[in-house]
Amino acid sequence: MKKYMLILLLILGLLMVGCGGGNAANNTTEEPAVEEPAVVEEPAAEEPAVVEEPAAEEPAAEEPVAEEPAVEEPMAEADLDGAFQTFLSSMVAYNTIGLEDLNALLVENPPFLLDVREASELEANGWIEGAVNIPLREVADNIEYLPSFDTPIVSYCGSGWRCTIALVALEAMGWQDVKGLKGGSFGGWVEAGYPAATGDVPELVALNAAEPDPALVKAMQEMLHAVPDGFGGIAPADLNTALVENPDLIVIDVRTAGEVESKGYMDAPNLLFIPLEELVSMKADWPADLDAPIAVYCGSGHRSTIAMTILWSYGYTDVQSMKGGFAEWVAGGFPAIGVPEPVAEEAAGPDLDTAFNTFLAGMEGYNTIGLEDFNVMLTEEPLPFILDVREASELEANGWIEGAVNIPLREVADNIQYLPSFDTTIVSYCGSGWRCTIALTALEAMGWENVLGLKGGSFGGWVEAGYPVATGEIPALVELNAAEPDAALVTAMQEMLHAVPDGFGGISADDLFLAQGENPDLILIDVRTPDELTANGVIEAENWVSVPLQEFVNMQDMWPAELDAPIVVYCGSGHRSTIAMTILWSYGYTDVQSLKGGFATWVEAGYPVVEYVAP
Repeated sequence: MKKYMLILLLILGLLMVGCGGGNAANNTTEEPAVEEPAVVEEPAAEEPAVVEEPAAEEPAAEEPVAEEPAVEEPMAEADLDGAFQTFLSSMVAYNTIGLEDLNALLVENPPFLLDVREASELEANGWIEGAVNIPLREVADNIEYLPSFDTPIVSYCGSGWRCTIALVALEAMGWQDVKGLKGGSFGGWVEAGYPAATGDVPELVALNAAEPDPALVKAMQEMLHAVPDGFGGIAPADLNTALVENPDLIVIDVRTAGEVESKGYMDAPNLLFIPLEELVSMKADWPADLDAPIAVYCGSGHRSTIAMTILWSYGYTDVQSMKGGFAEWVAGGFPAIGVPEPVAEEAAGPDLDTAFNTFLAGMEGYNTIGLEDFNVMLTEEPLPFILDVREASELEANGWIEGAVNIPLREVADNIQYLPSFDTTIVSYCGSGWRCTIALTALEAMGWENVLGLKGGSFGGWVEAGYPVATGEIPALVELNAAEPDAALVTAMQEMLHAVPDGFGGISADDLFLAQGENPDLILIDVRTPDELTANGVIEAENWVSVPLQEFVNMQDMWPAELDAPIVVYCGSGHRSTIAMTILWSYGYTDVQSLKGGFATWVEAGYPVVEYVAP
């Protein structure tokens, strides 16, 4: 019992201590509150600490590493041999085109026209409509303005020299059909009466149509940038002086072996014979020193300019091309070897009187042949040499007589090497019979003995009559080197034919009647026989002269005194008067025409005719 009382007291004491001690004033003993067992709170589950990923550090700005310059692969060396061999082996007529041929081409299938003159020349003198102007020295710098490789390009300049340099450079870079305009180039174009554009020179338009080999472009840039003043031309007289002053001067003759043999060659101490076609394949014969003084020559100056340009491209620094070629060298009386005697004797000028008198005295039927007779001739031996003097574009459009050789009228005397021997019968034809008469007159003057003009409408009449016509690719010219005409006479015929005007000198009856009213100084020359005059009458004209064709040269005292006098020649049908017109042109008369259809057409038109009274 005592034990329980002791425990109870201990409990009460503890309670009092827990309550902060007893209340002395209140002696009431409170029952101890029963303690609720302490609630042991479970520790709150801690949210796992969010471990933040370290922010991705901005990469420290690296110091720019100095880039090593890209090592460019060295440019391959230009394959000049391959480029020029391709060009030389594919040349057709040495890549030239005549004025009339270009004019026809501009109508039918315009080429890319490249004018390589300076802009100031275009501003002063005009240009051919549609031409793109890139001065010669800048051609290879402006590839982006040129057409595709297979587009025909016609290059022209002032006289025909610079465009030859340009065509060589373009062909070397890969263009496949580049021609140079001959016949005086732009100067000849204007003189012939073809249209010229004026005003603001058109701006260049980028085509980016071709991708030539960069190495070849670089080679042509270097060559063209170095083209000297004067473009490398040297006159025969200056070359003759240079040969005397410089014993080291090397002369290269680029004509064919046949030309050299038949026409002779320059008398020069250091003379090399390297035909143009073989220029690159004969590199071993070129001078070893790139600074060697060199002069190149050919027949007229075109081929030698091609050769000069090629030599420049290989790094030769002192190369010139002789203007006018060997023909001018001989005409100037400078030293030559192997020149046929008649050529050497004609330095004073051509003997036109003898040439034309021989022709006129030997005429039979005025040297004409009809369609049927010609067709029969083609079935018999020996066959004639058939000469088609139309433009190549006409053959392409309309065909030609099988076996014909095509040399356009104005170029006949430039291509003697393609003609037969003097005693071979030649039949010349054209579109209607007019041009072939001019051609036969020139050929007879140069020495061919039996040249006939196809009448009855010439090729037009041939086709209309149902005779066979060849078509397709025009046959290439083949060198015959079978005749050696007098060089002075050839030069005279070249000058005459190059100057043949548009329309070839023909004038209609209507235009002649108008011209008579407008020009009181107009002179009419009647070349019919006196019997024809008496039987048929004559054209009424204030200035009328009778000079029968057979006596035409012997009666030169009846010709007008002034070479620029306006003259119209007429006969019965137009054939004889065209022969007479051609003869007058050859003597330097500049304003001569032949009446188309002759006196018969004049009468048919009802124009004035008067009775002829013999003096």
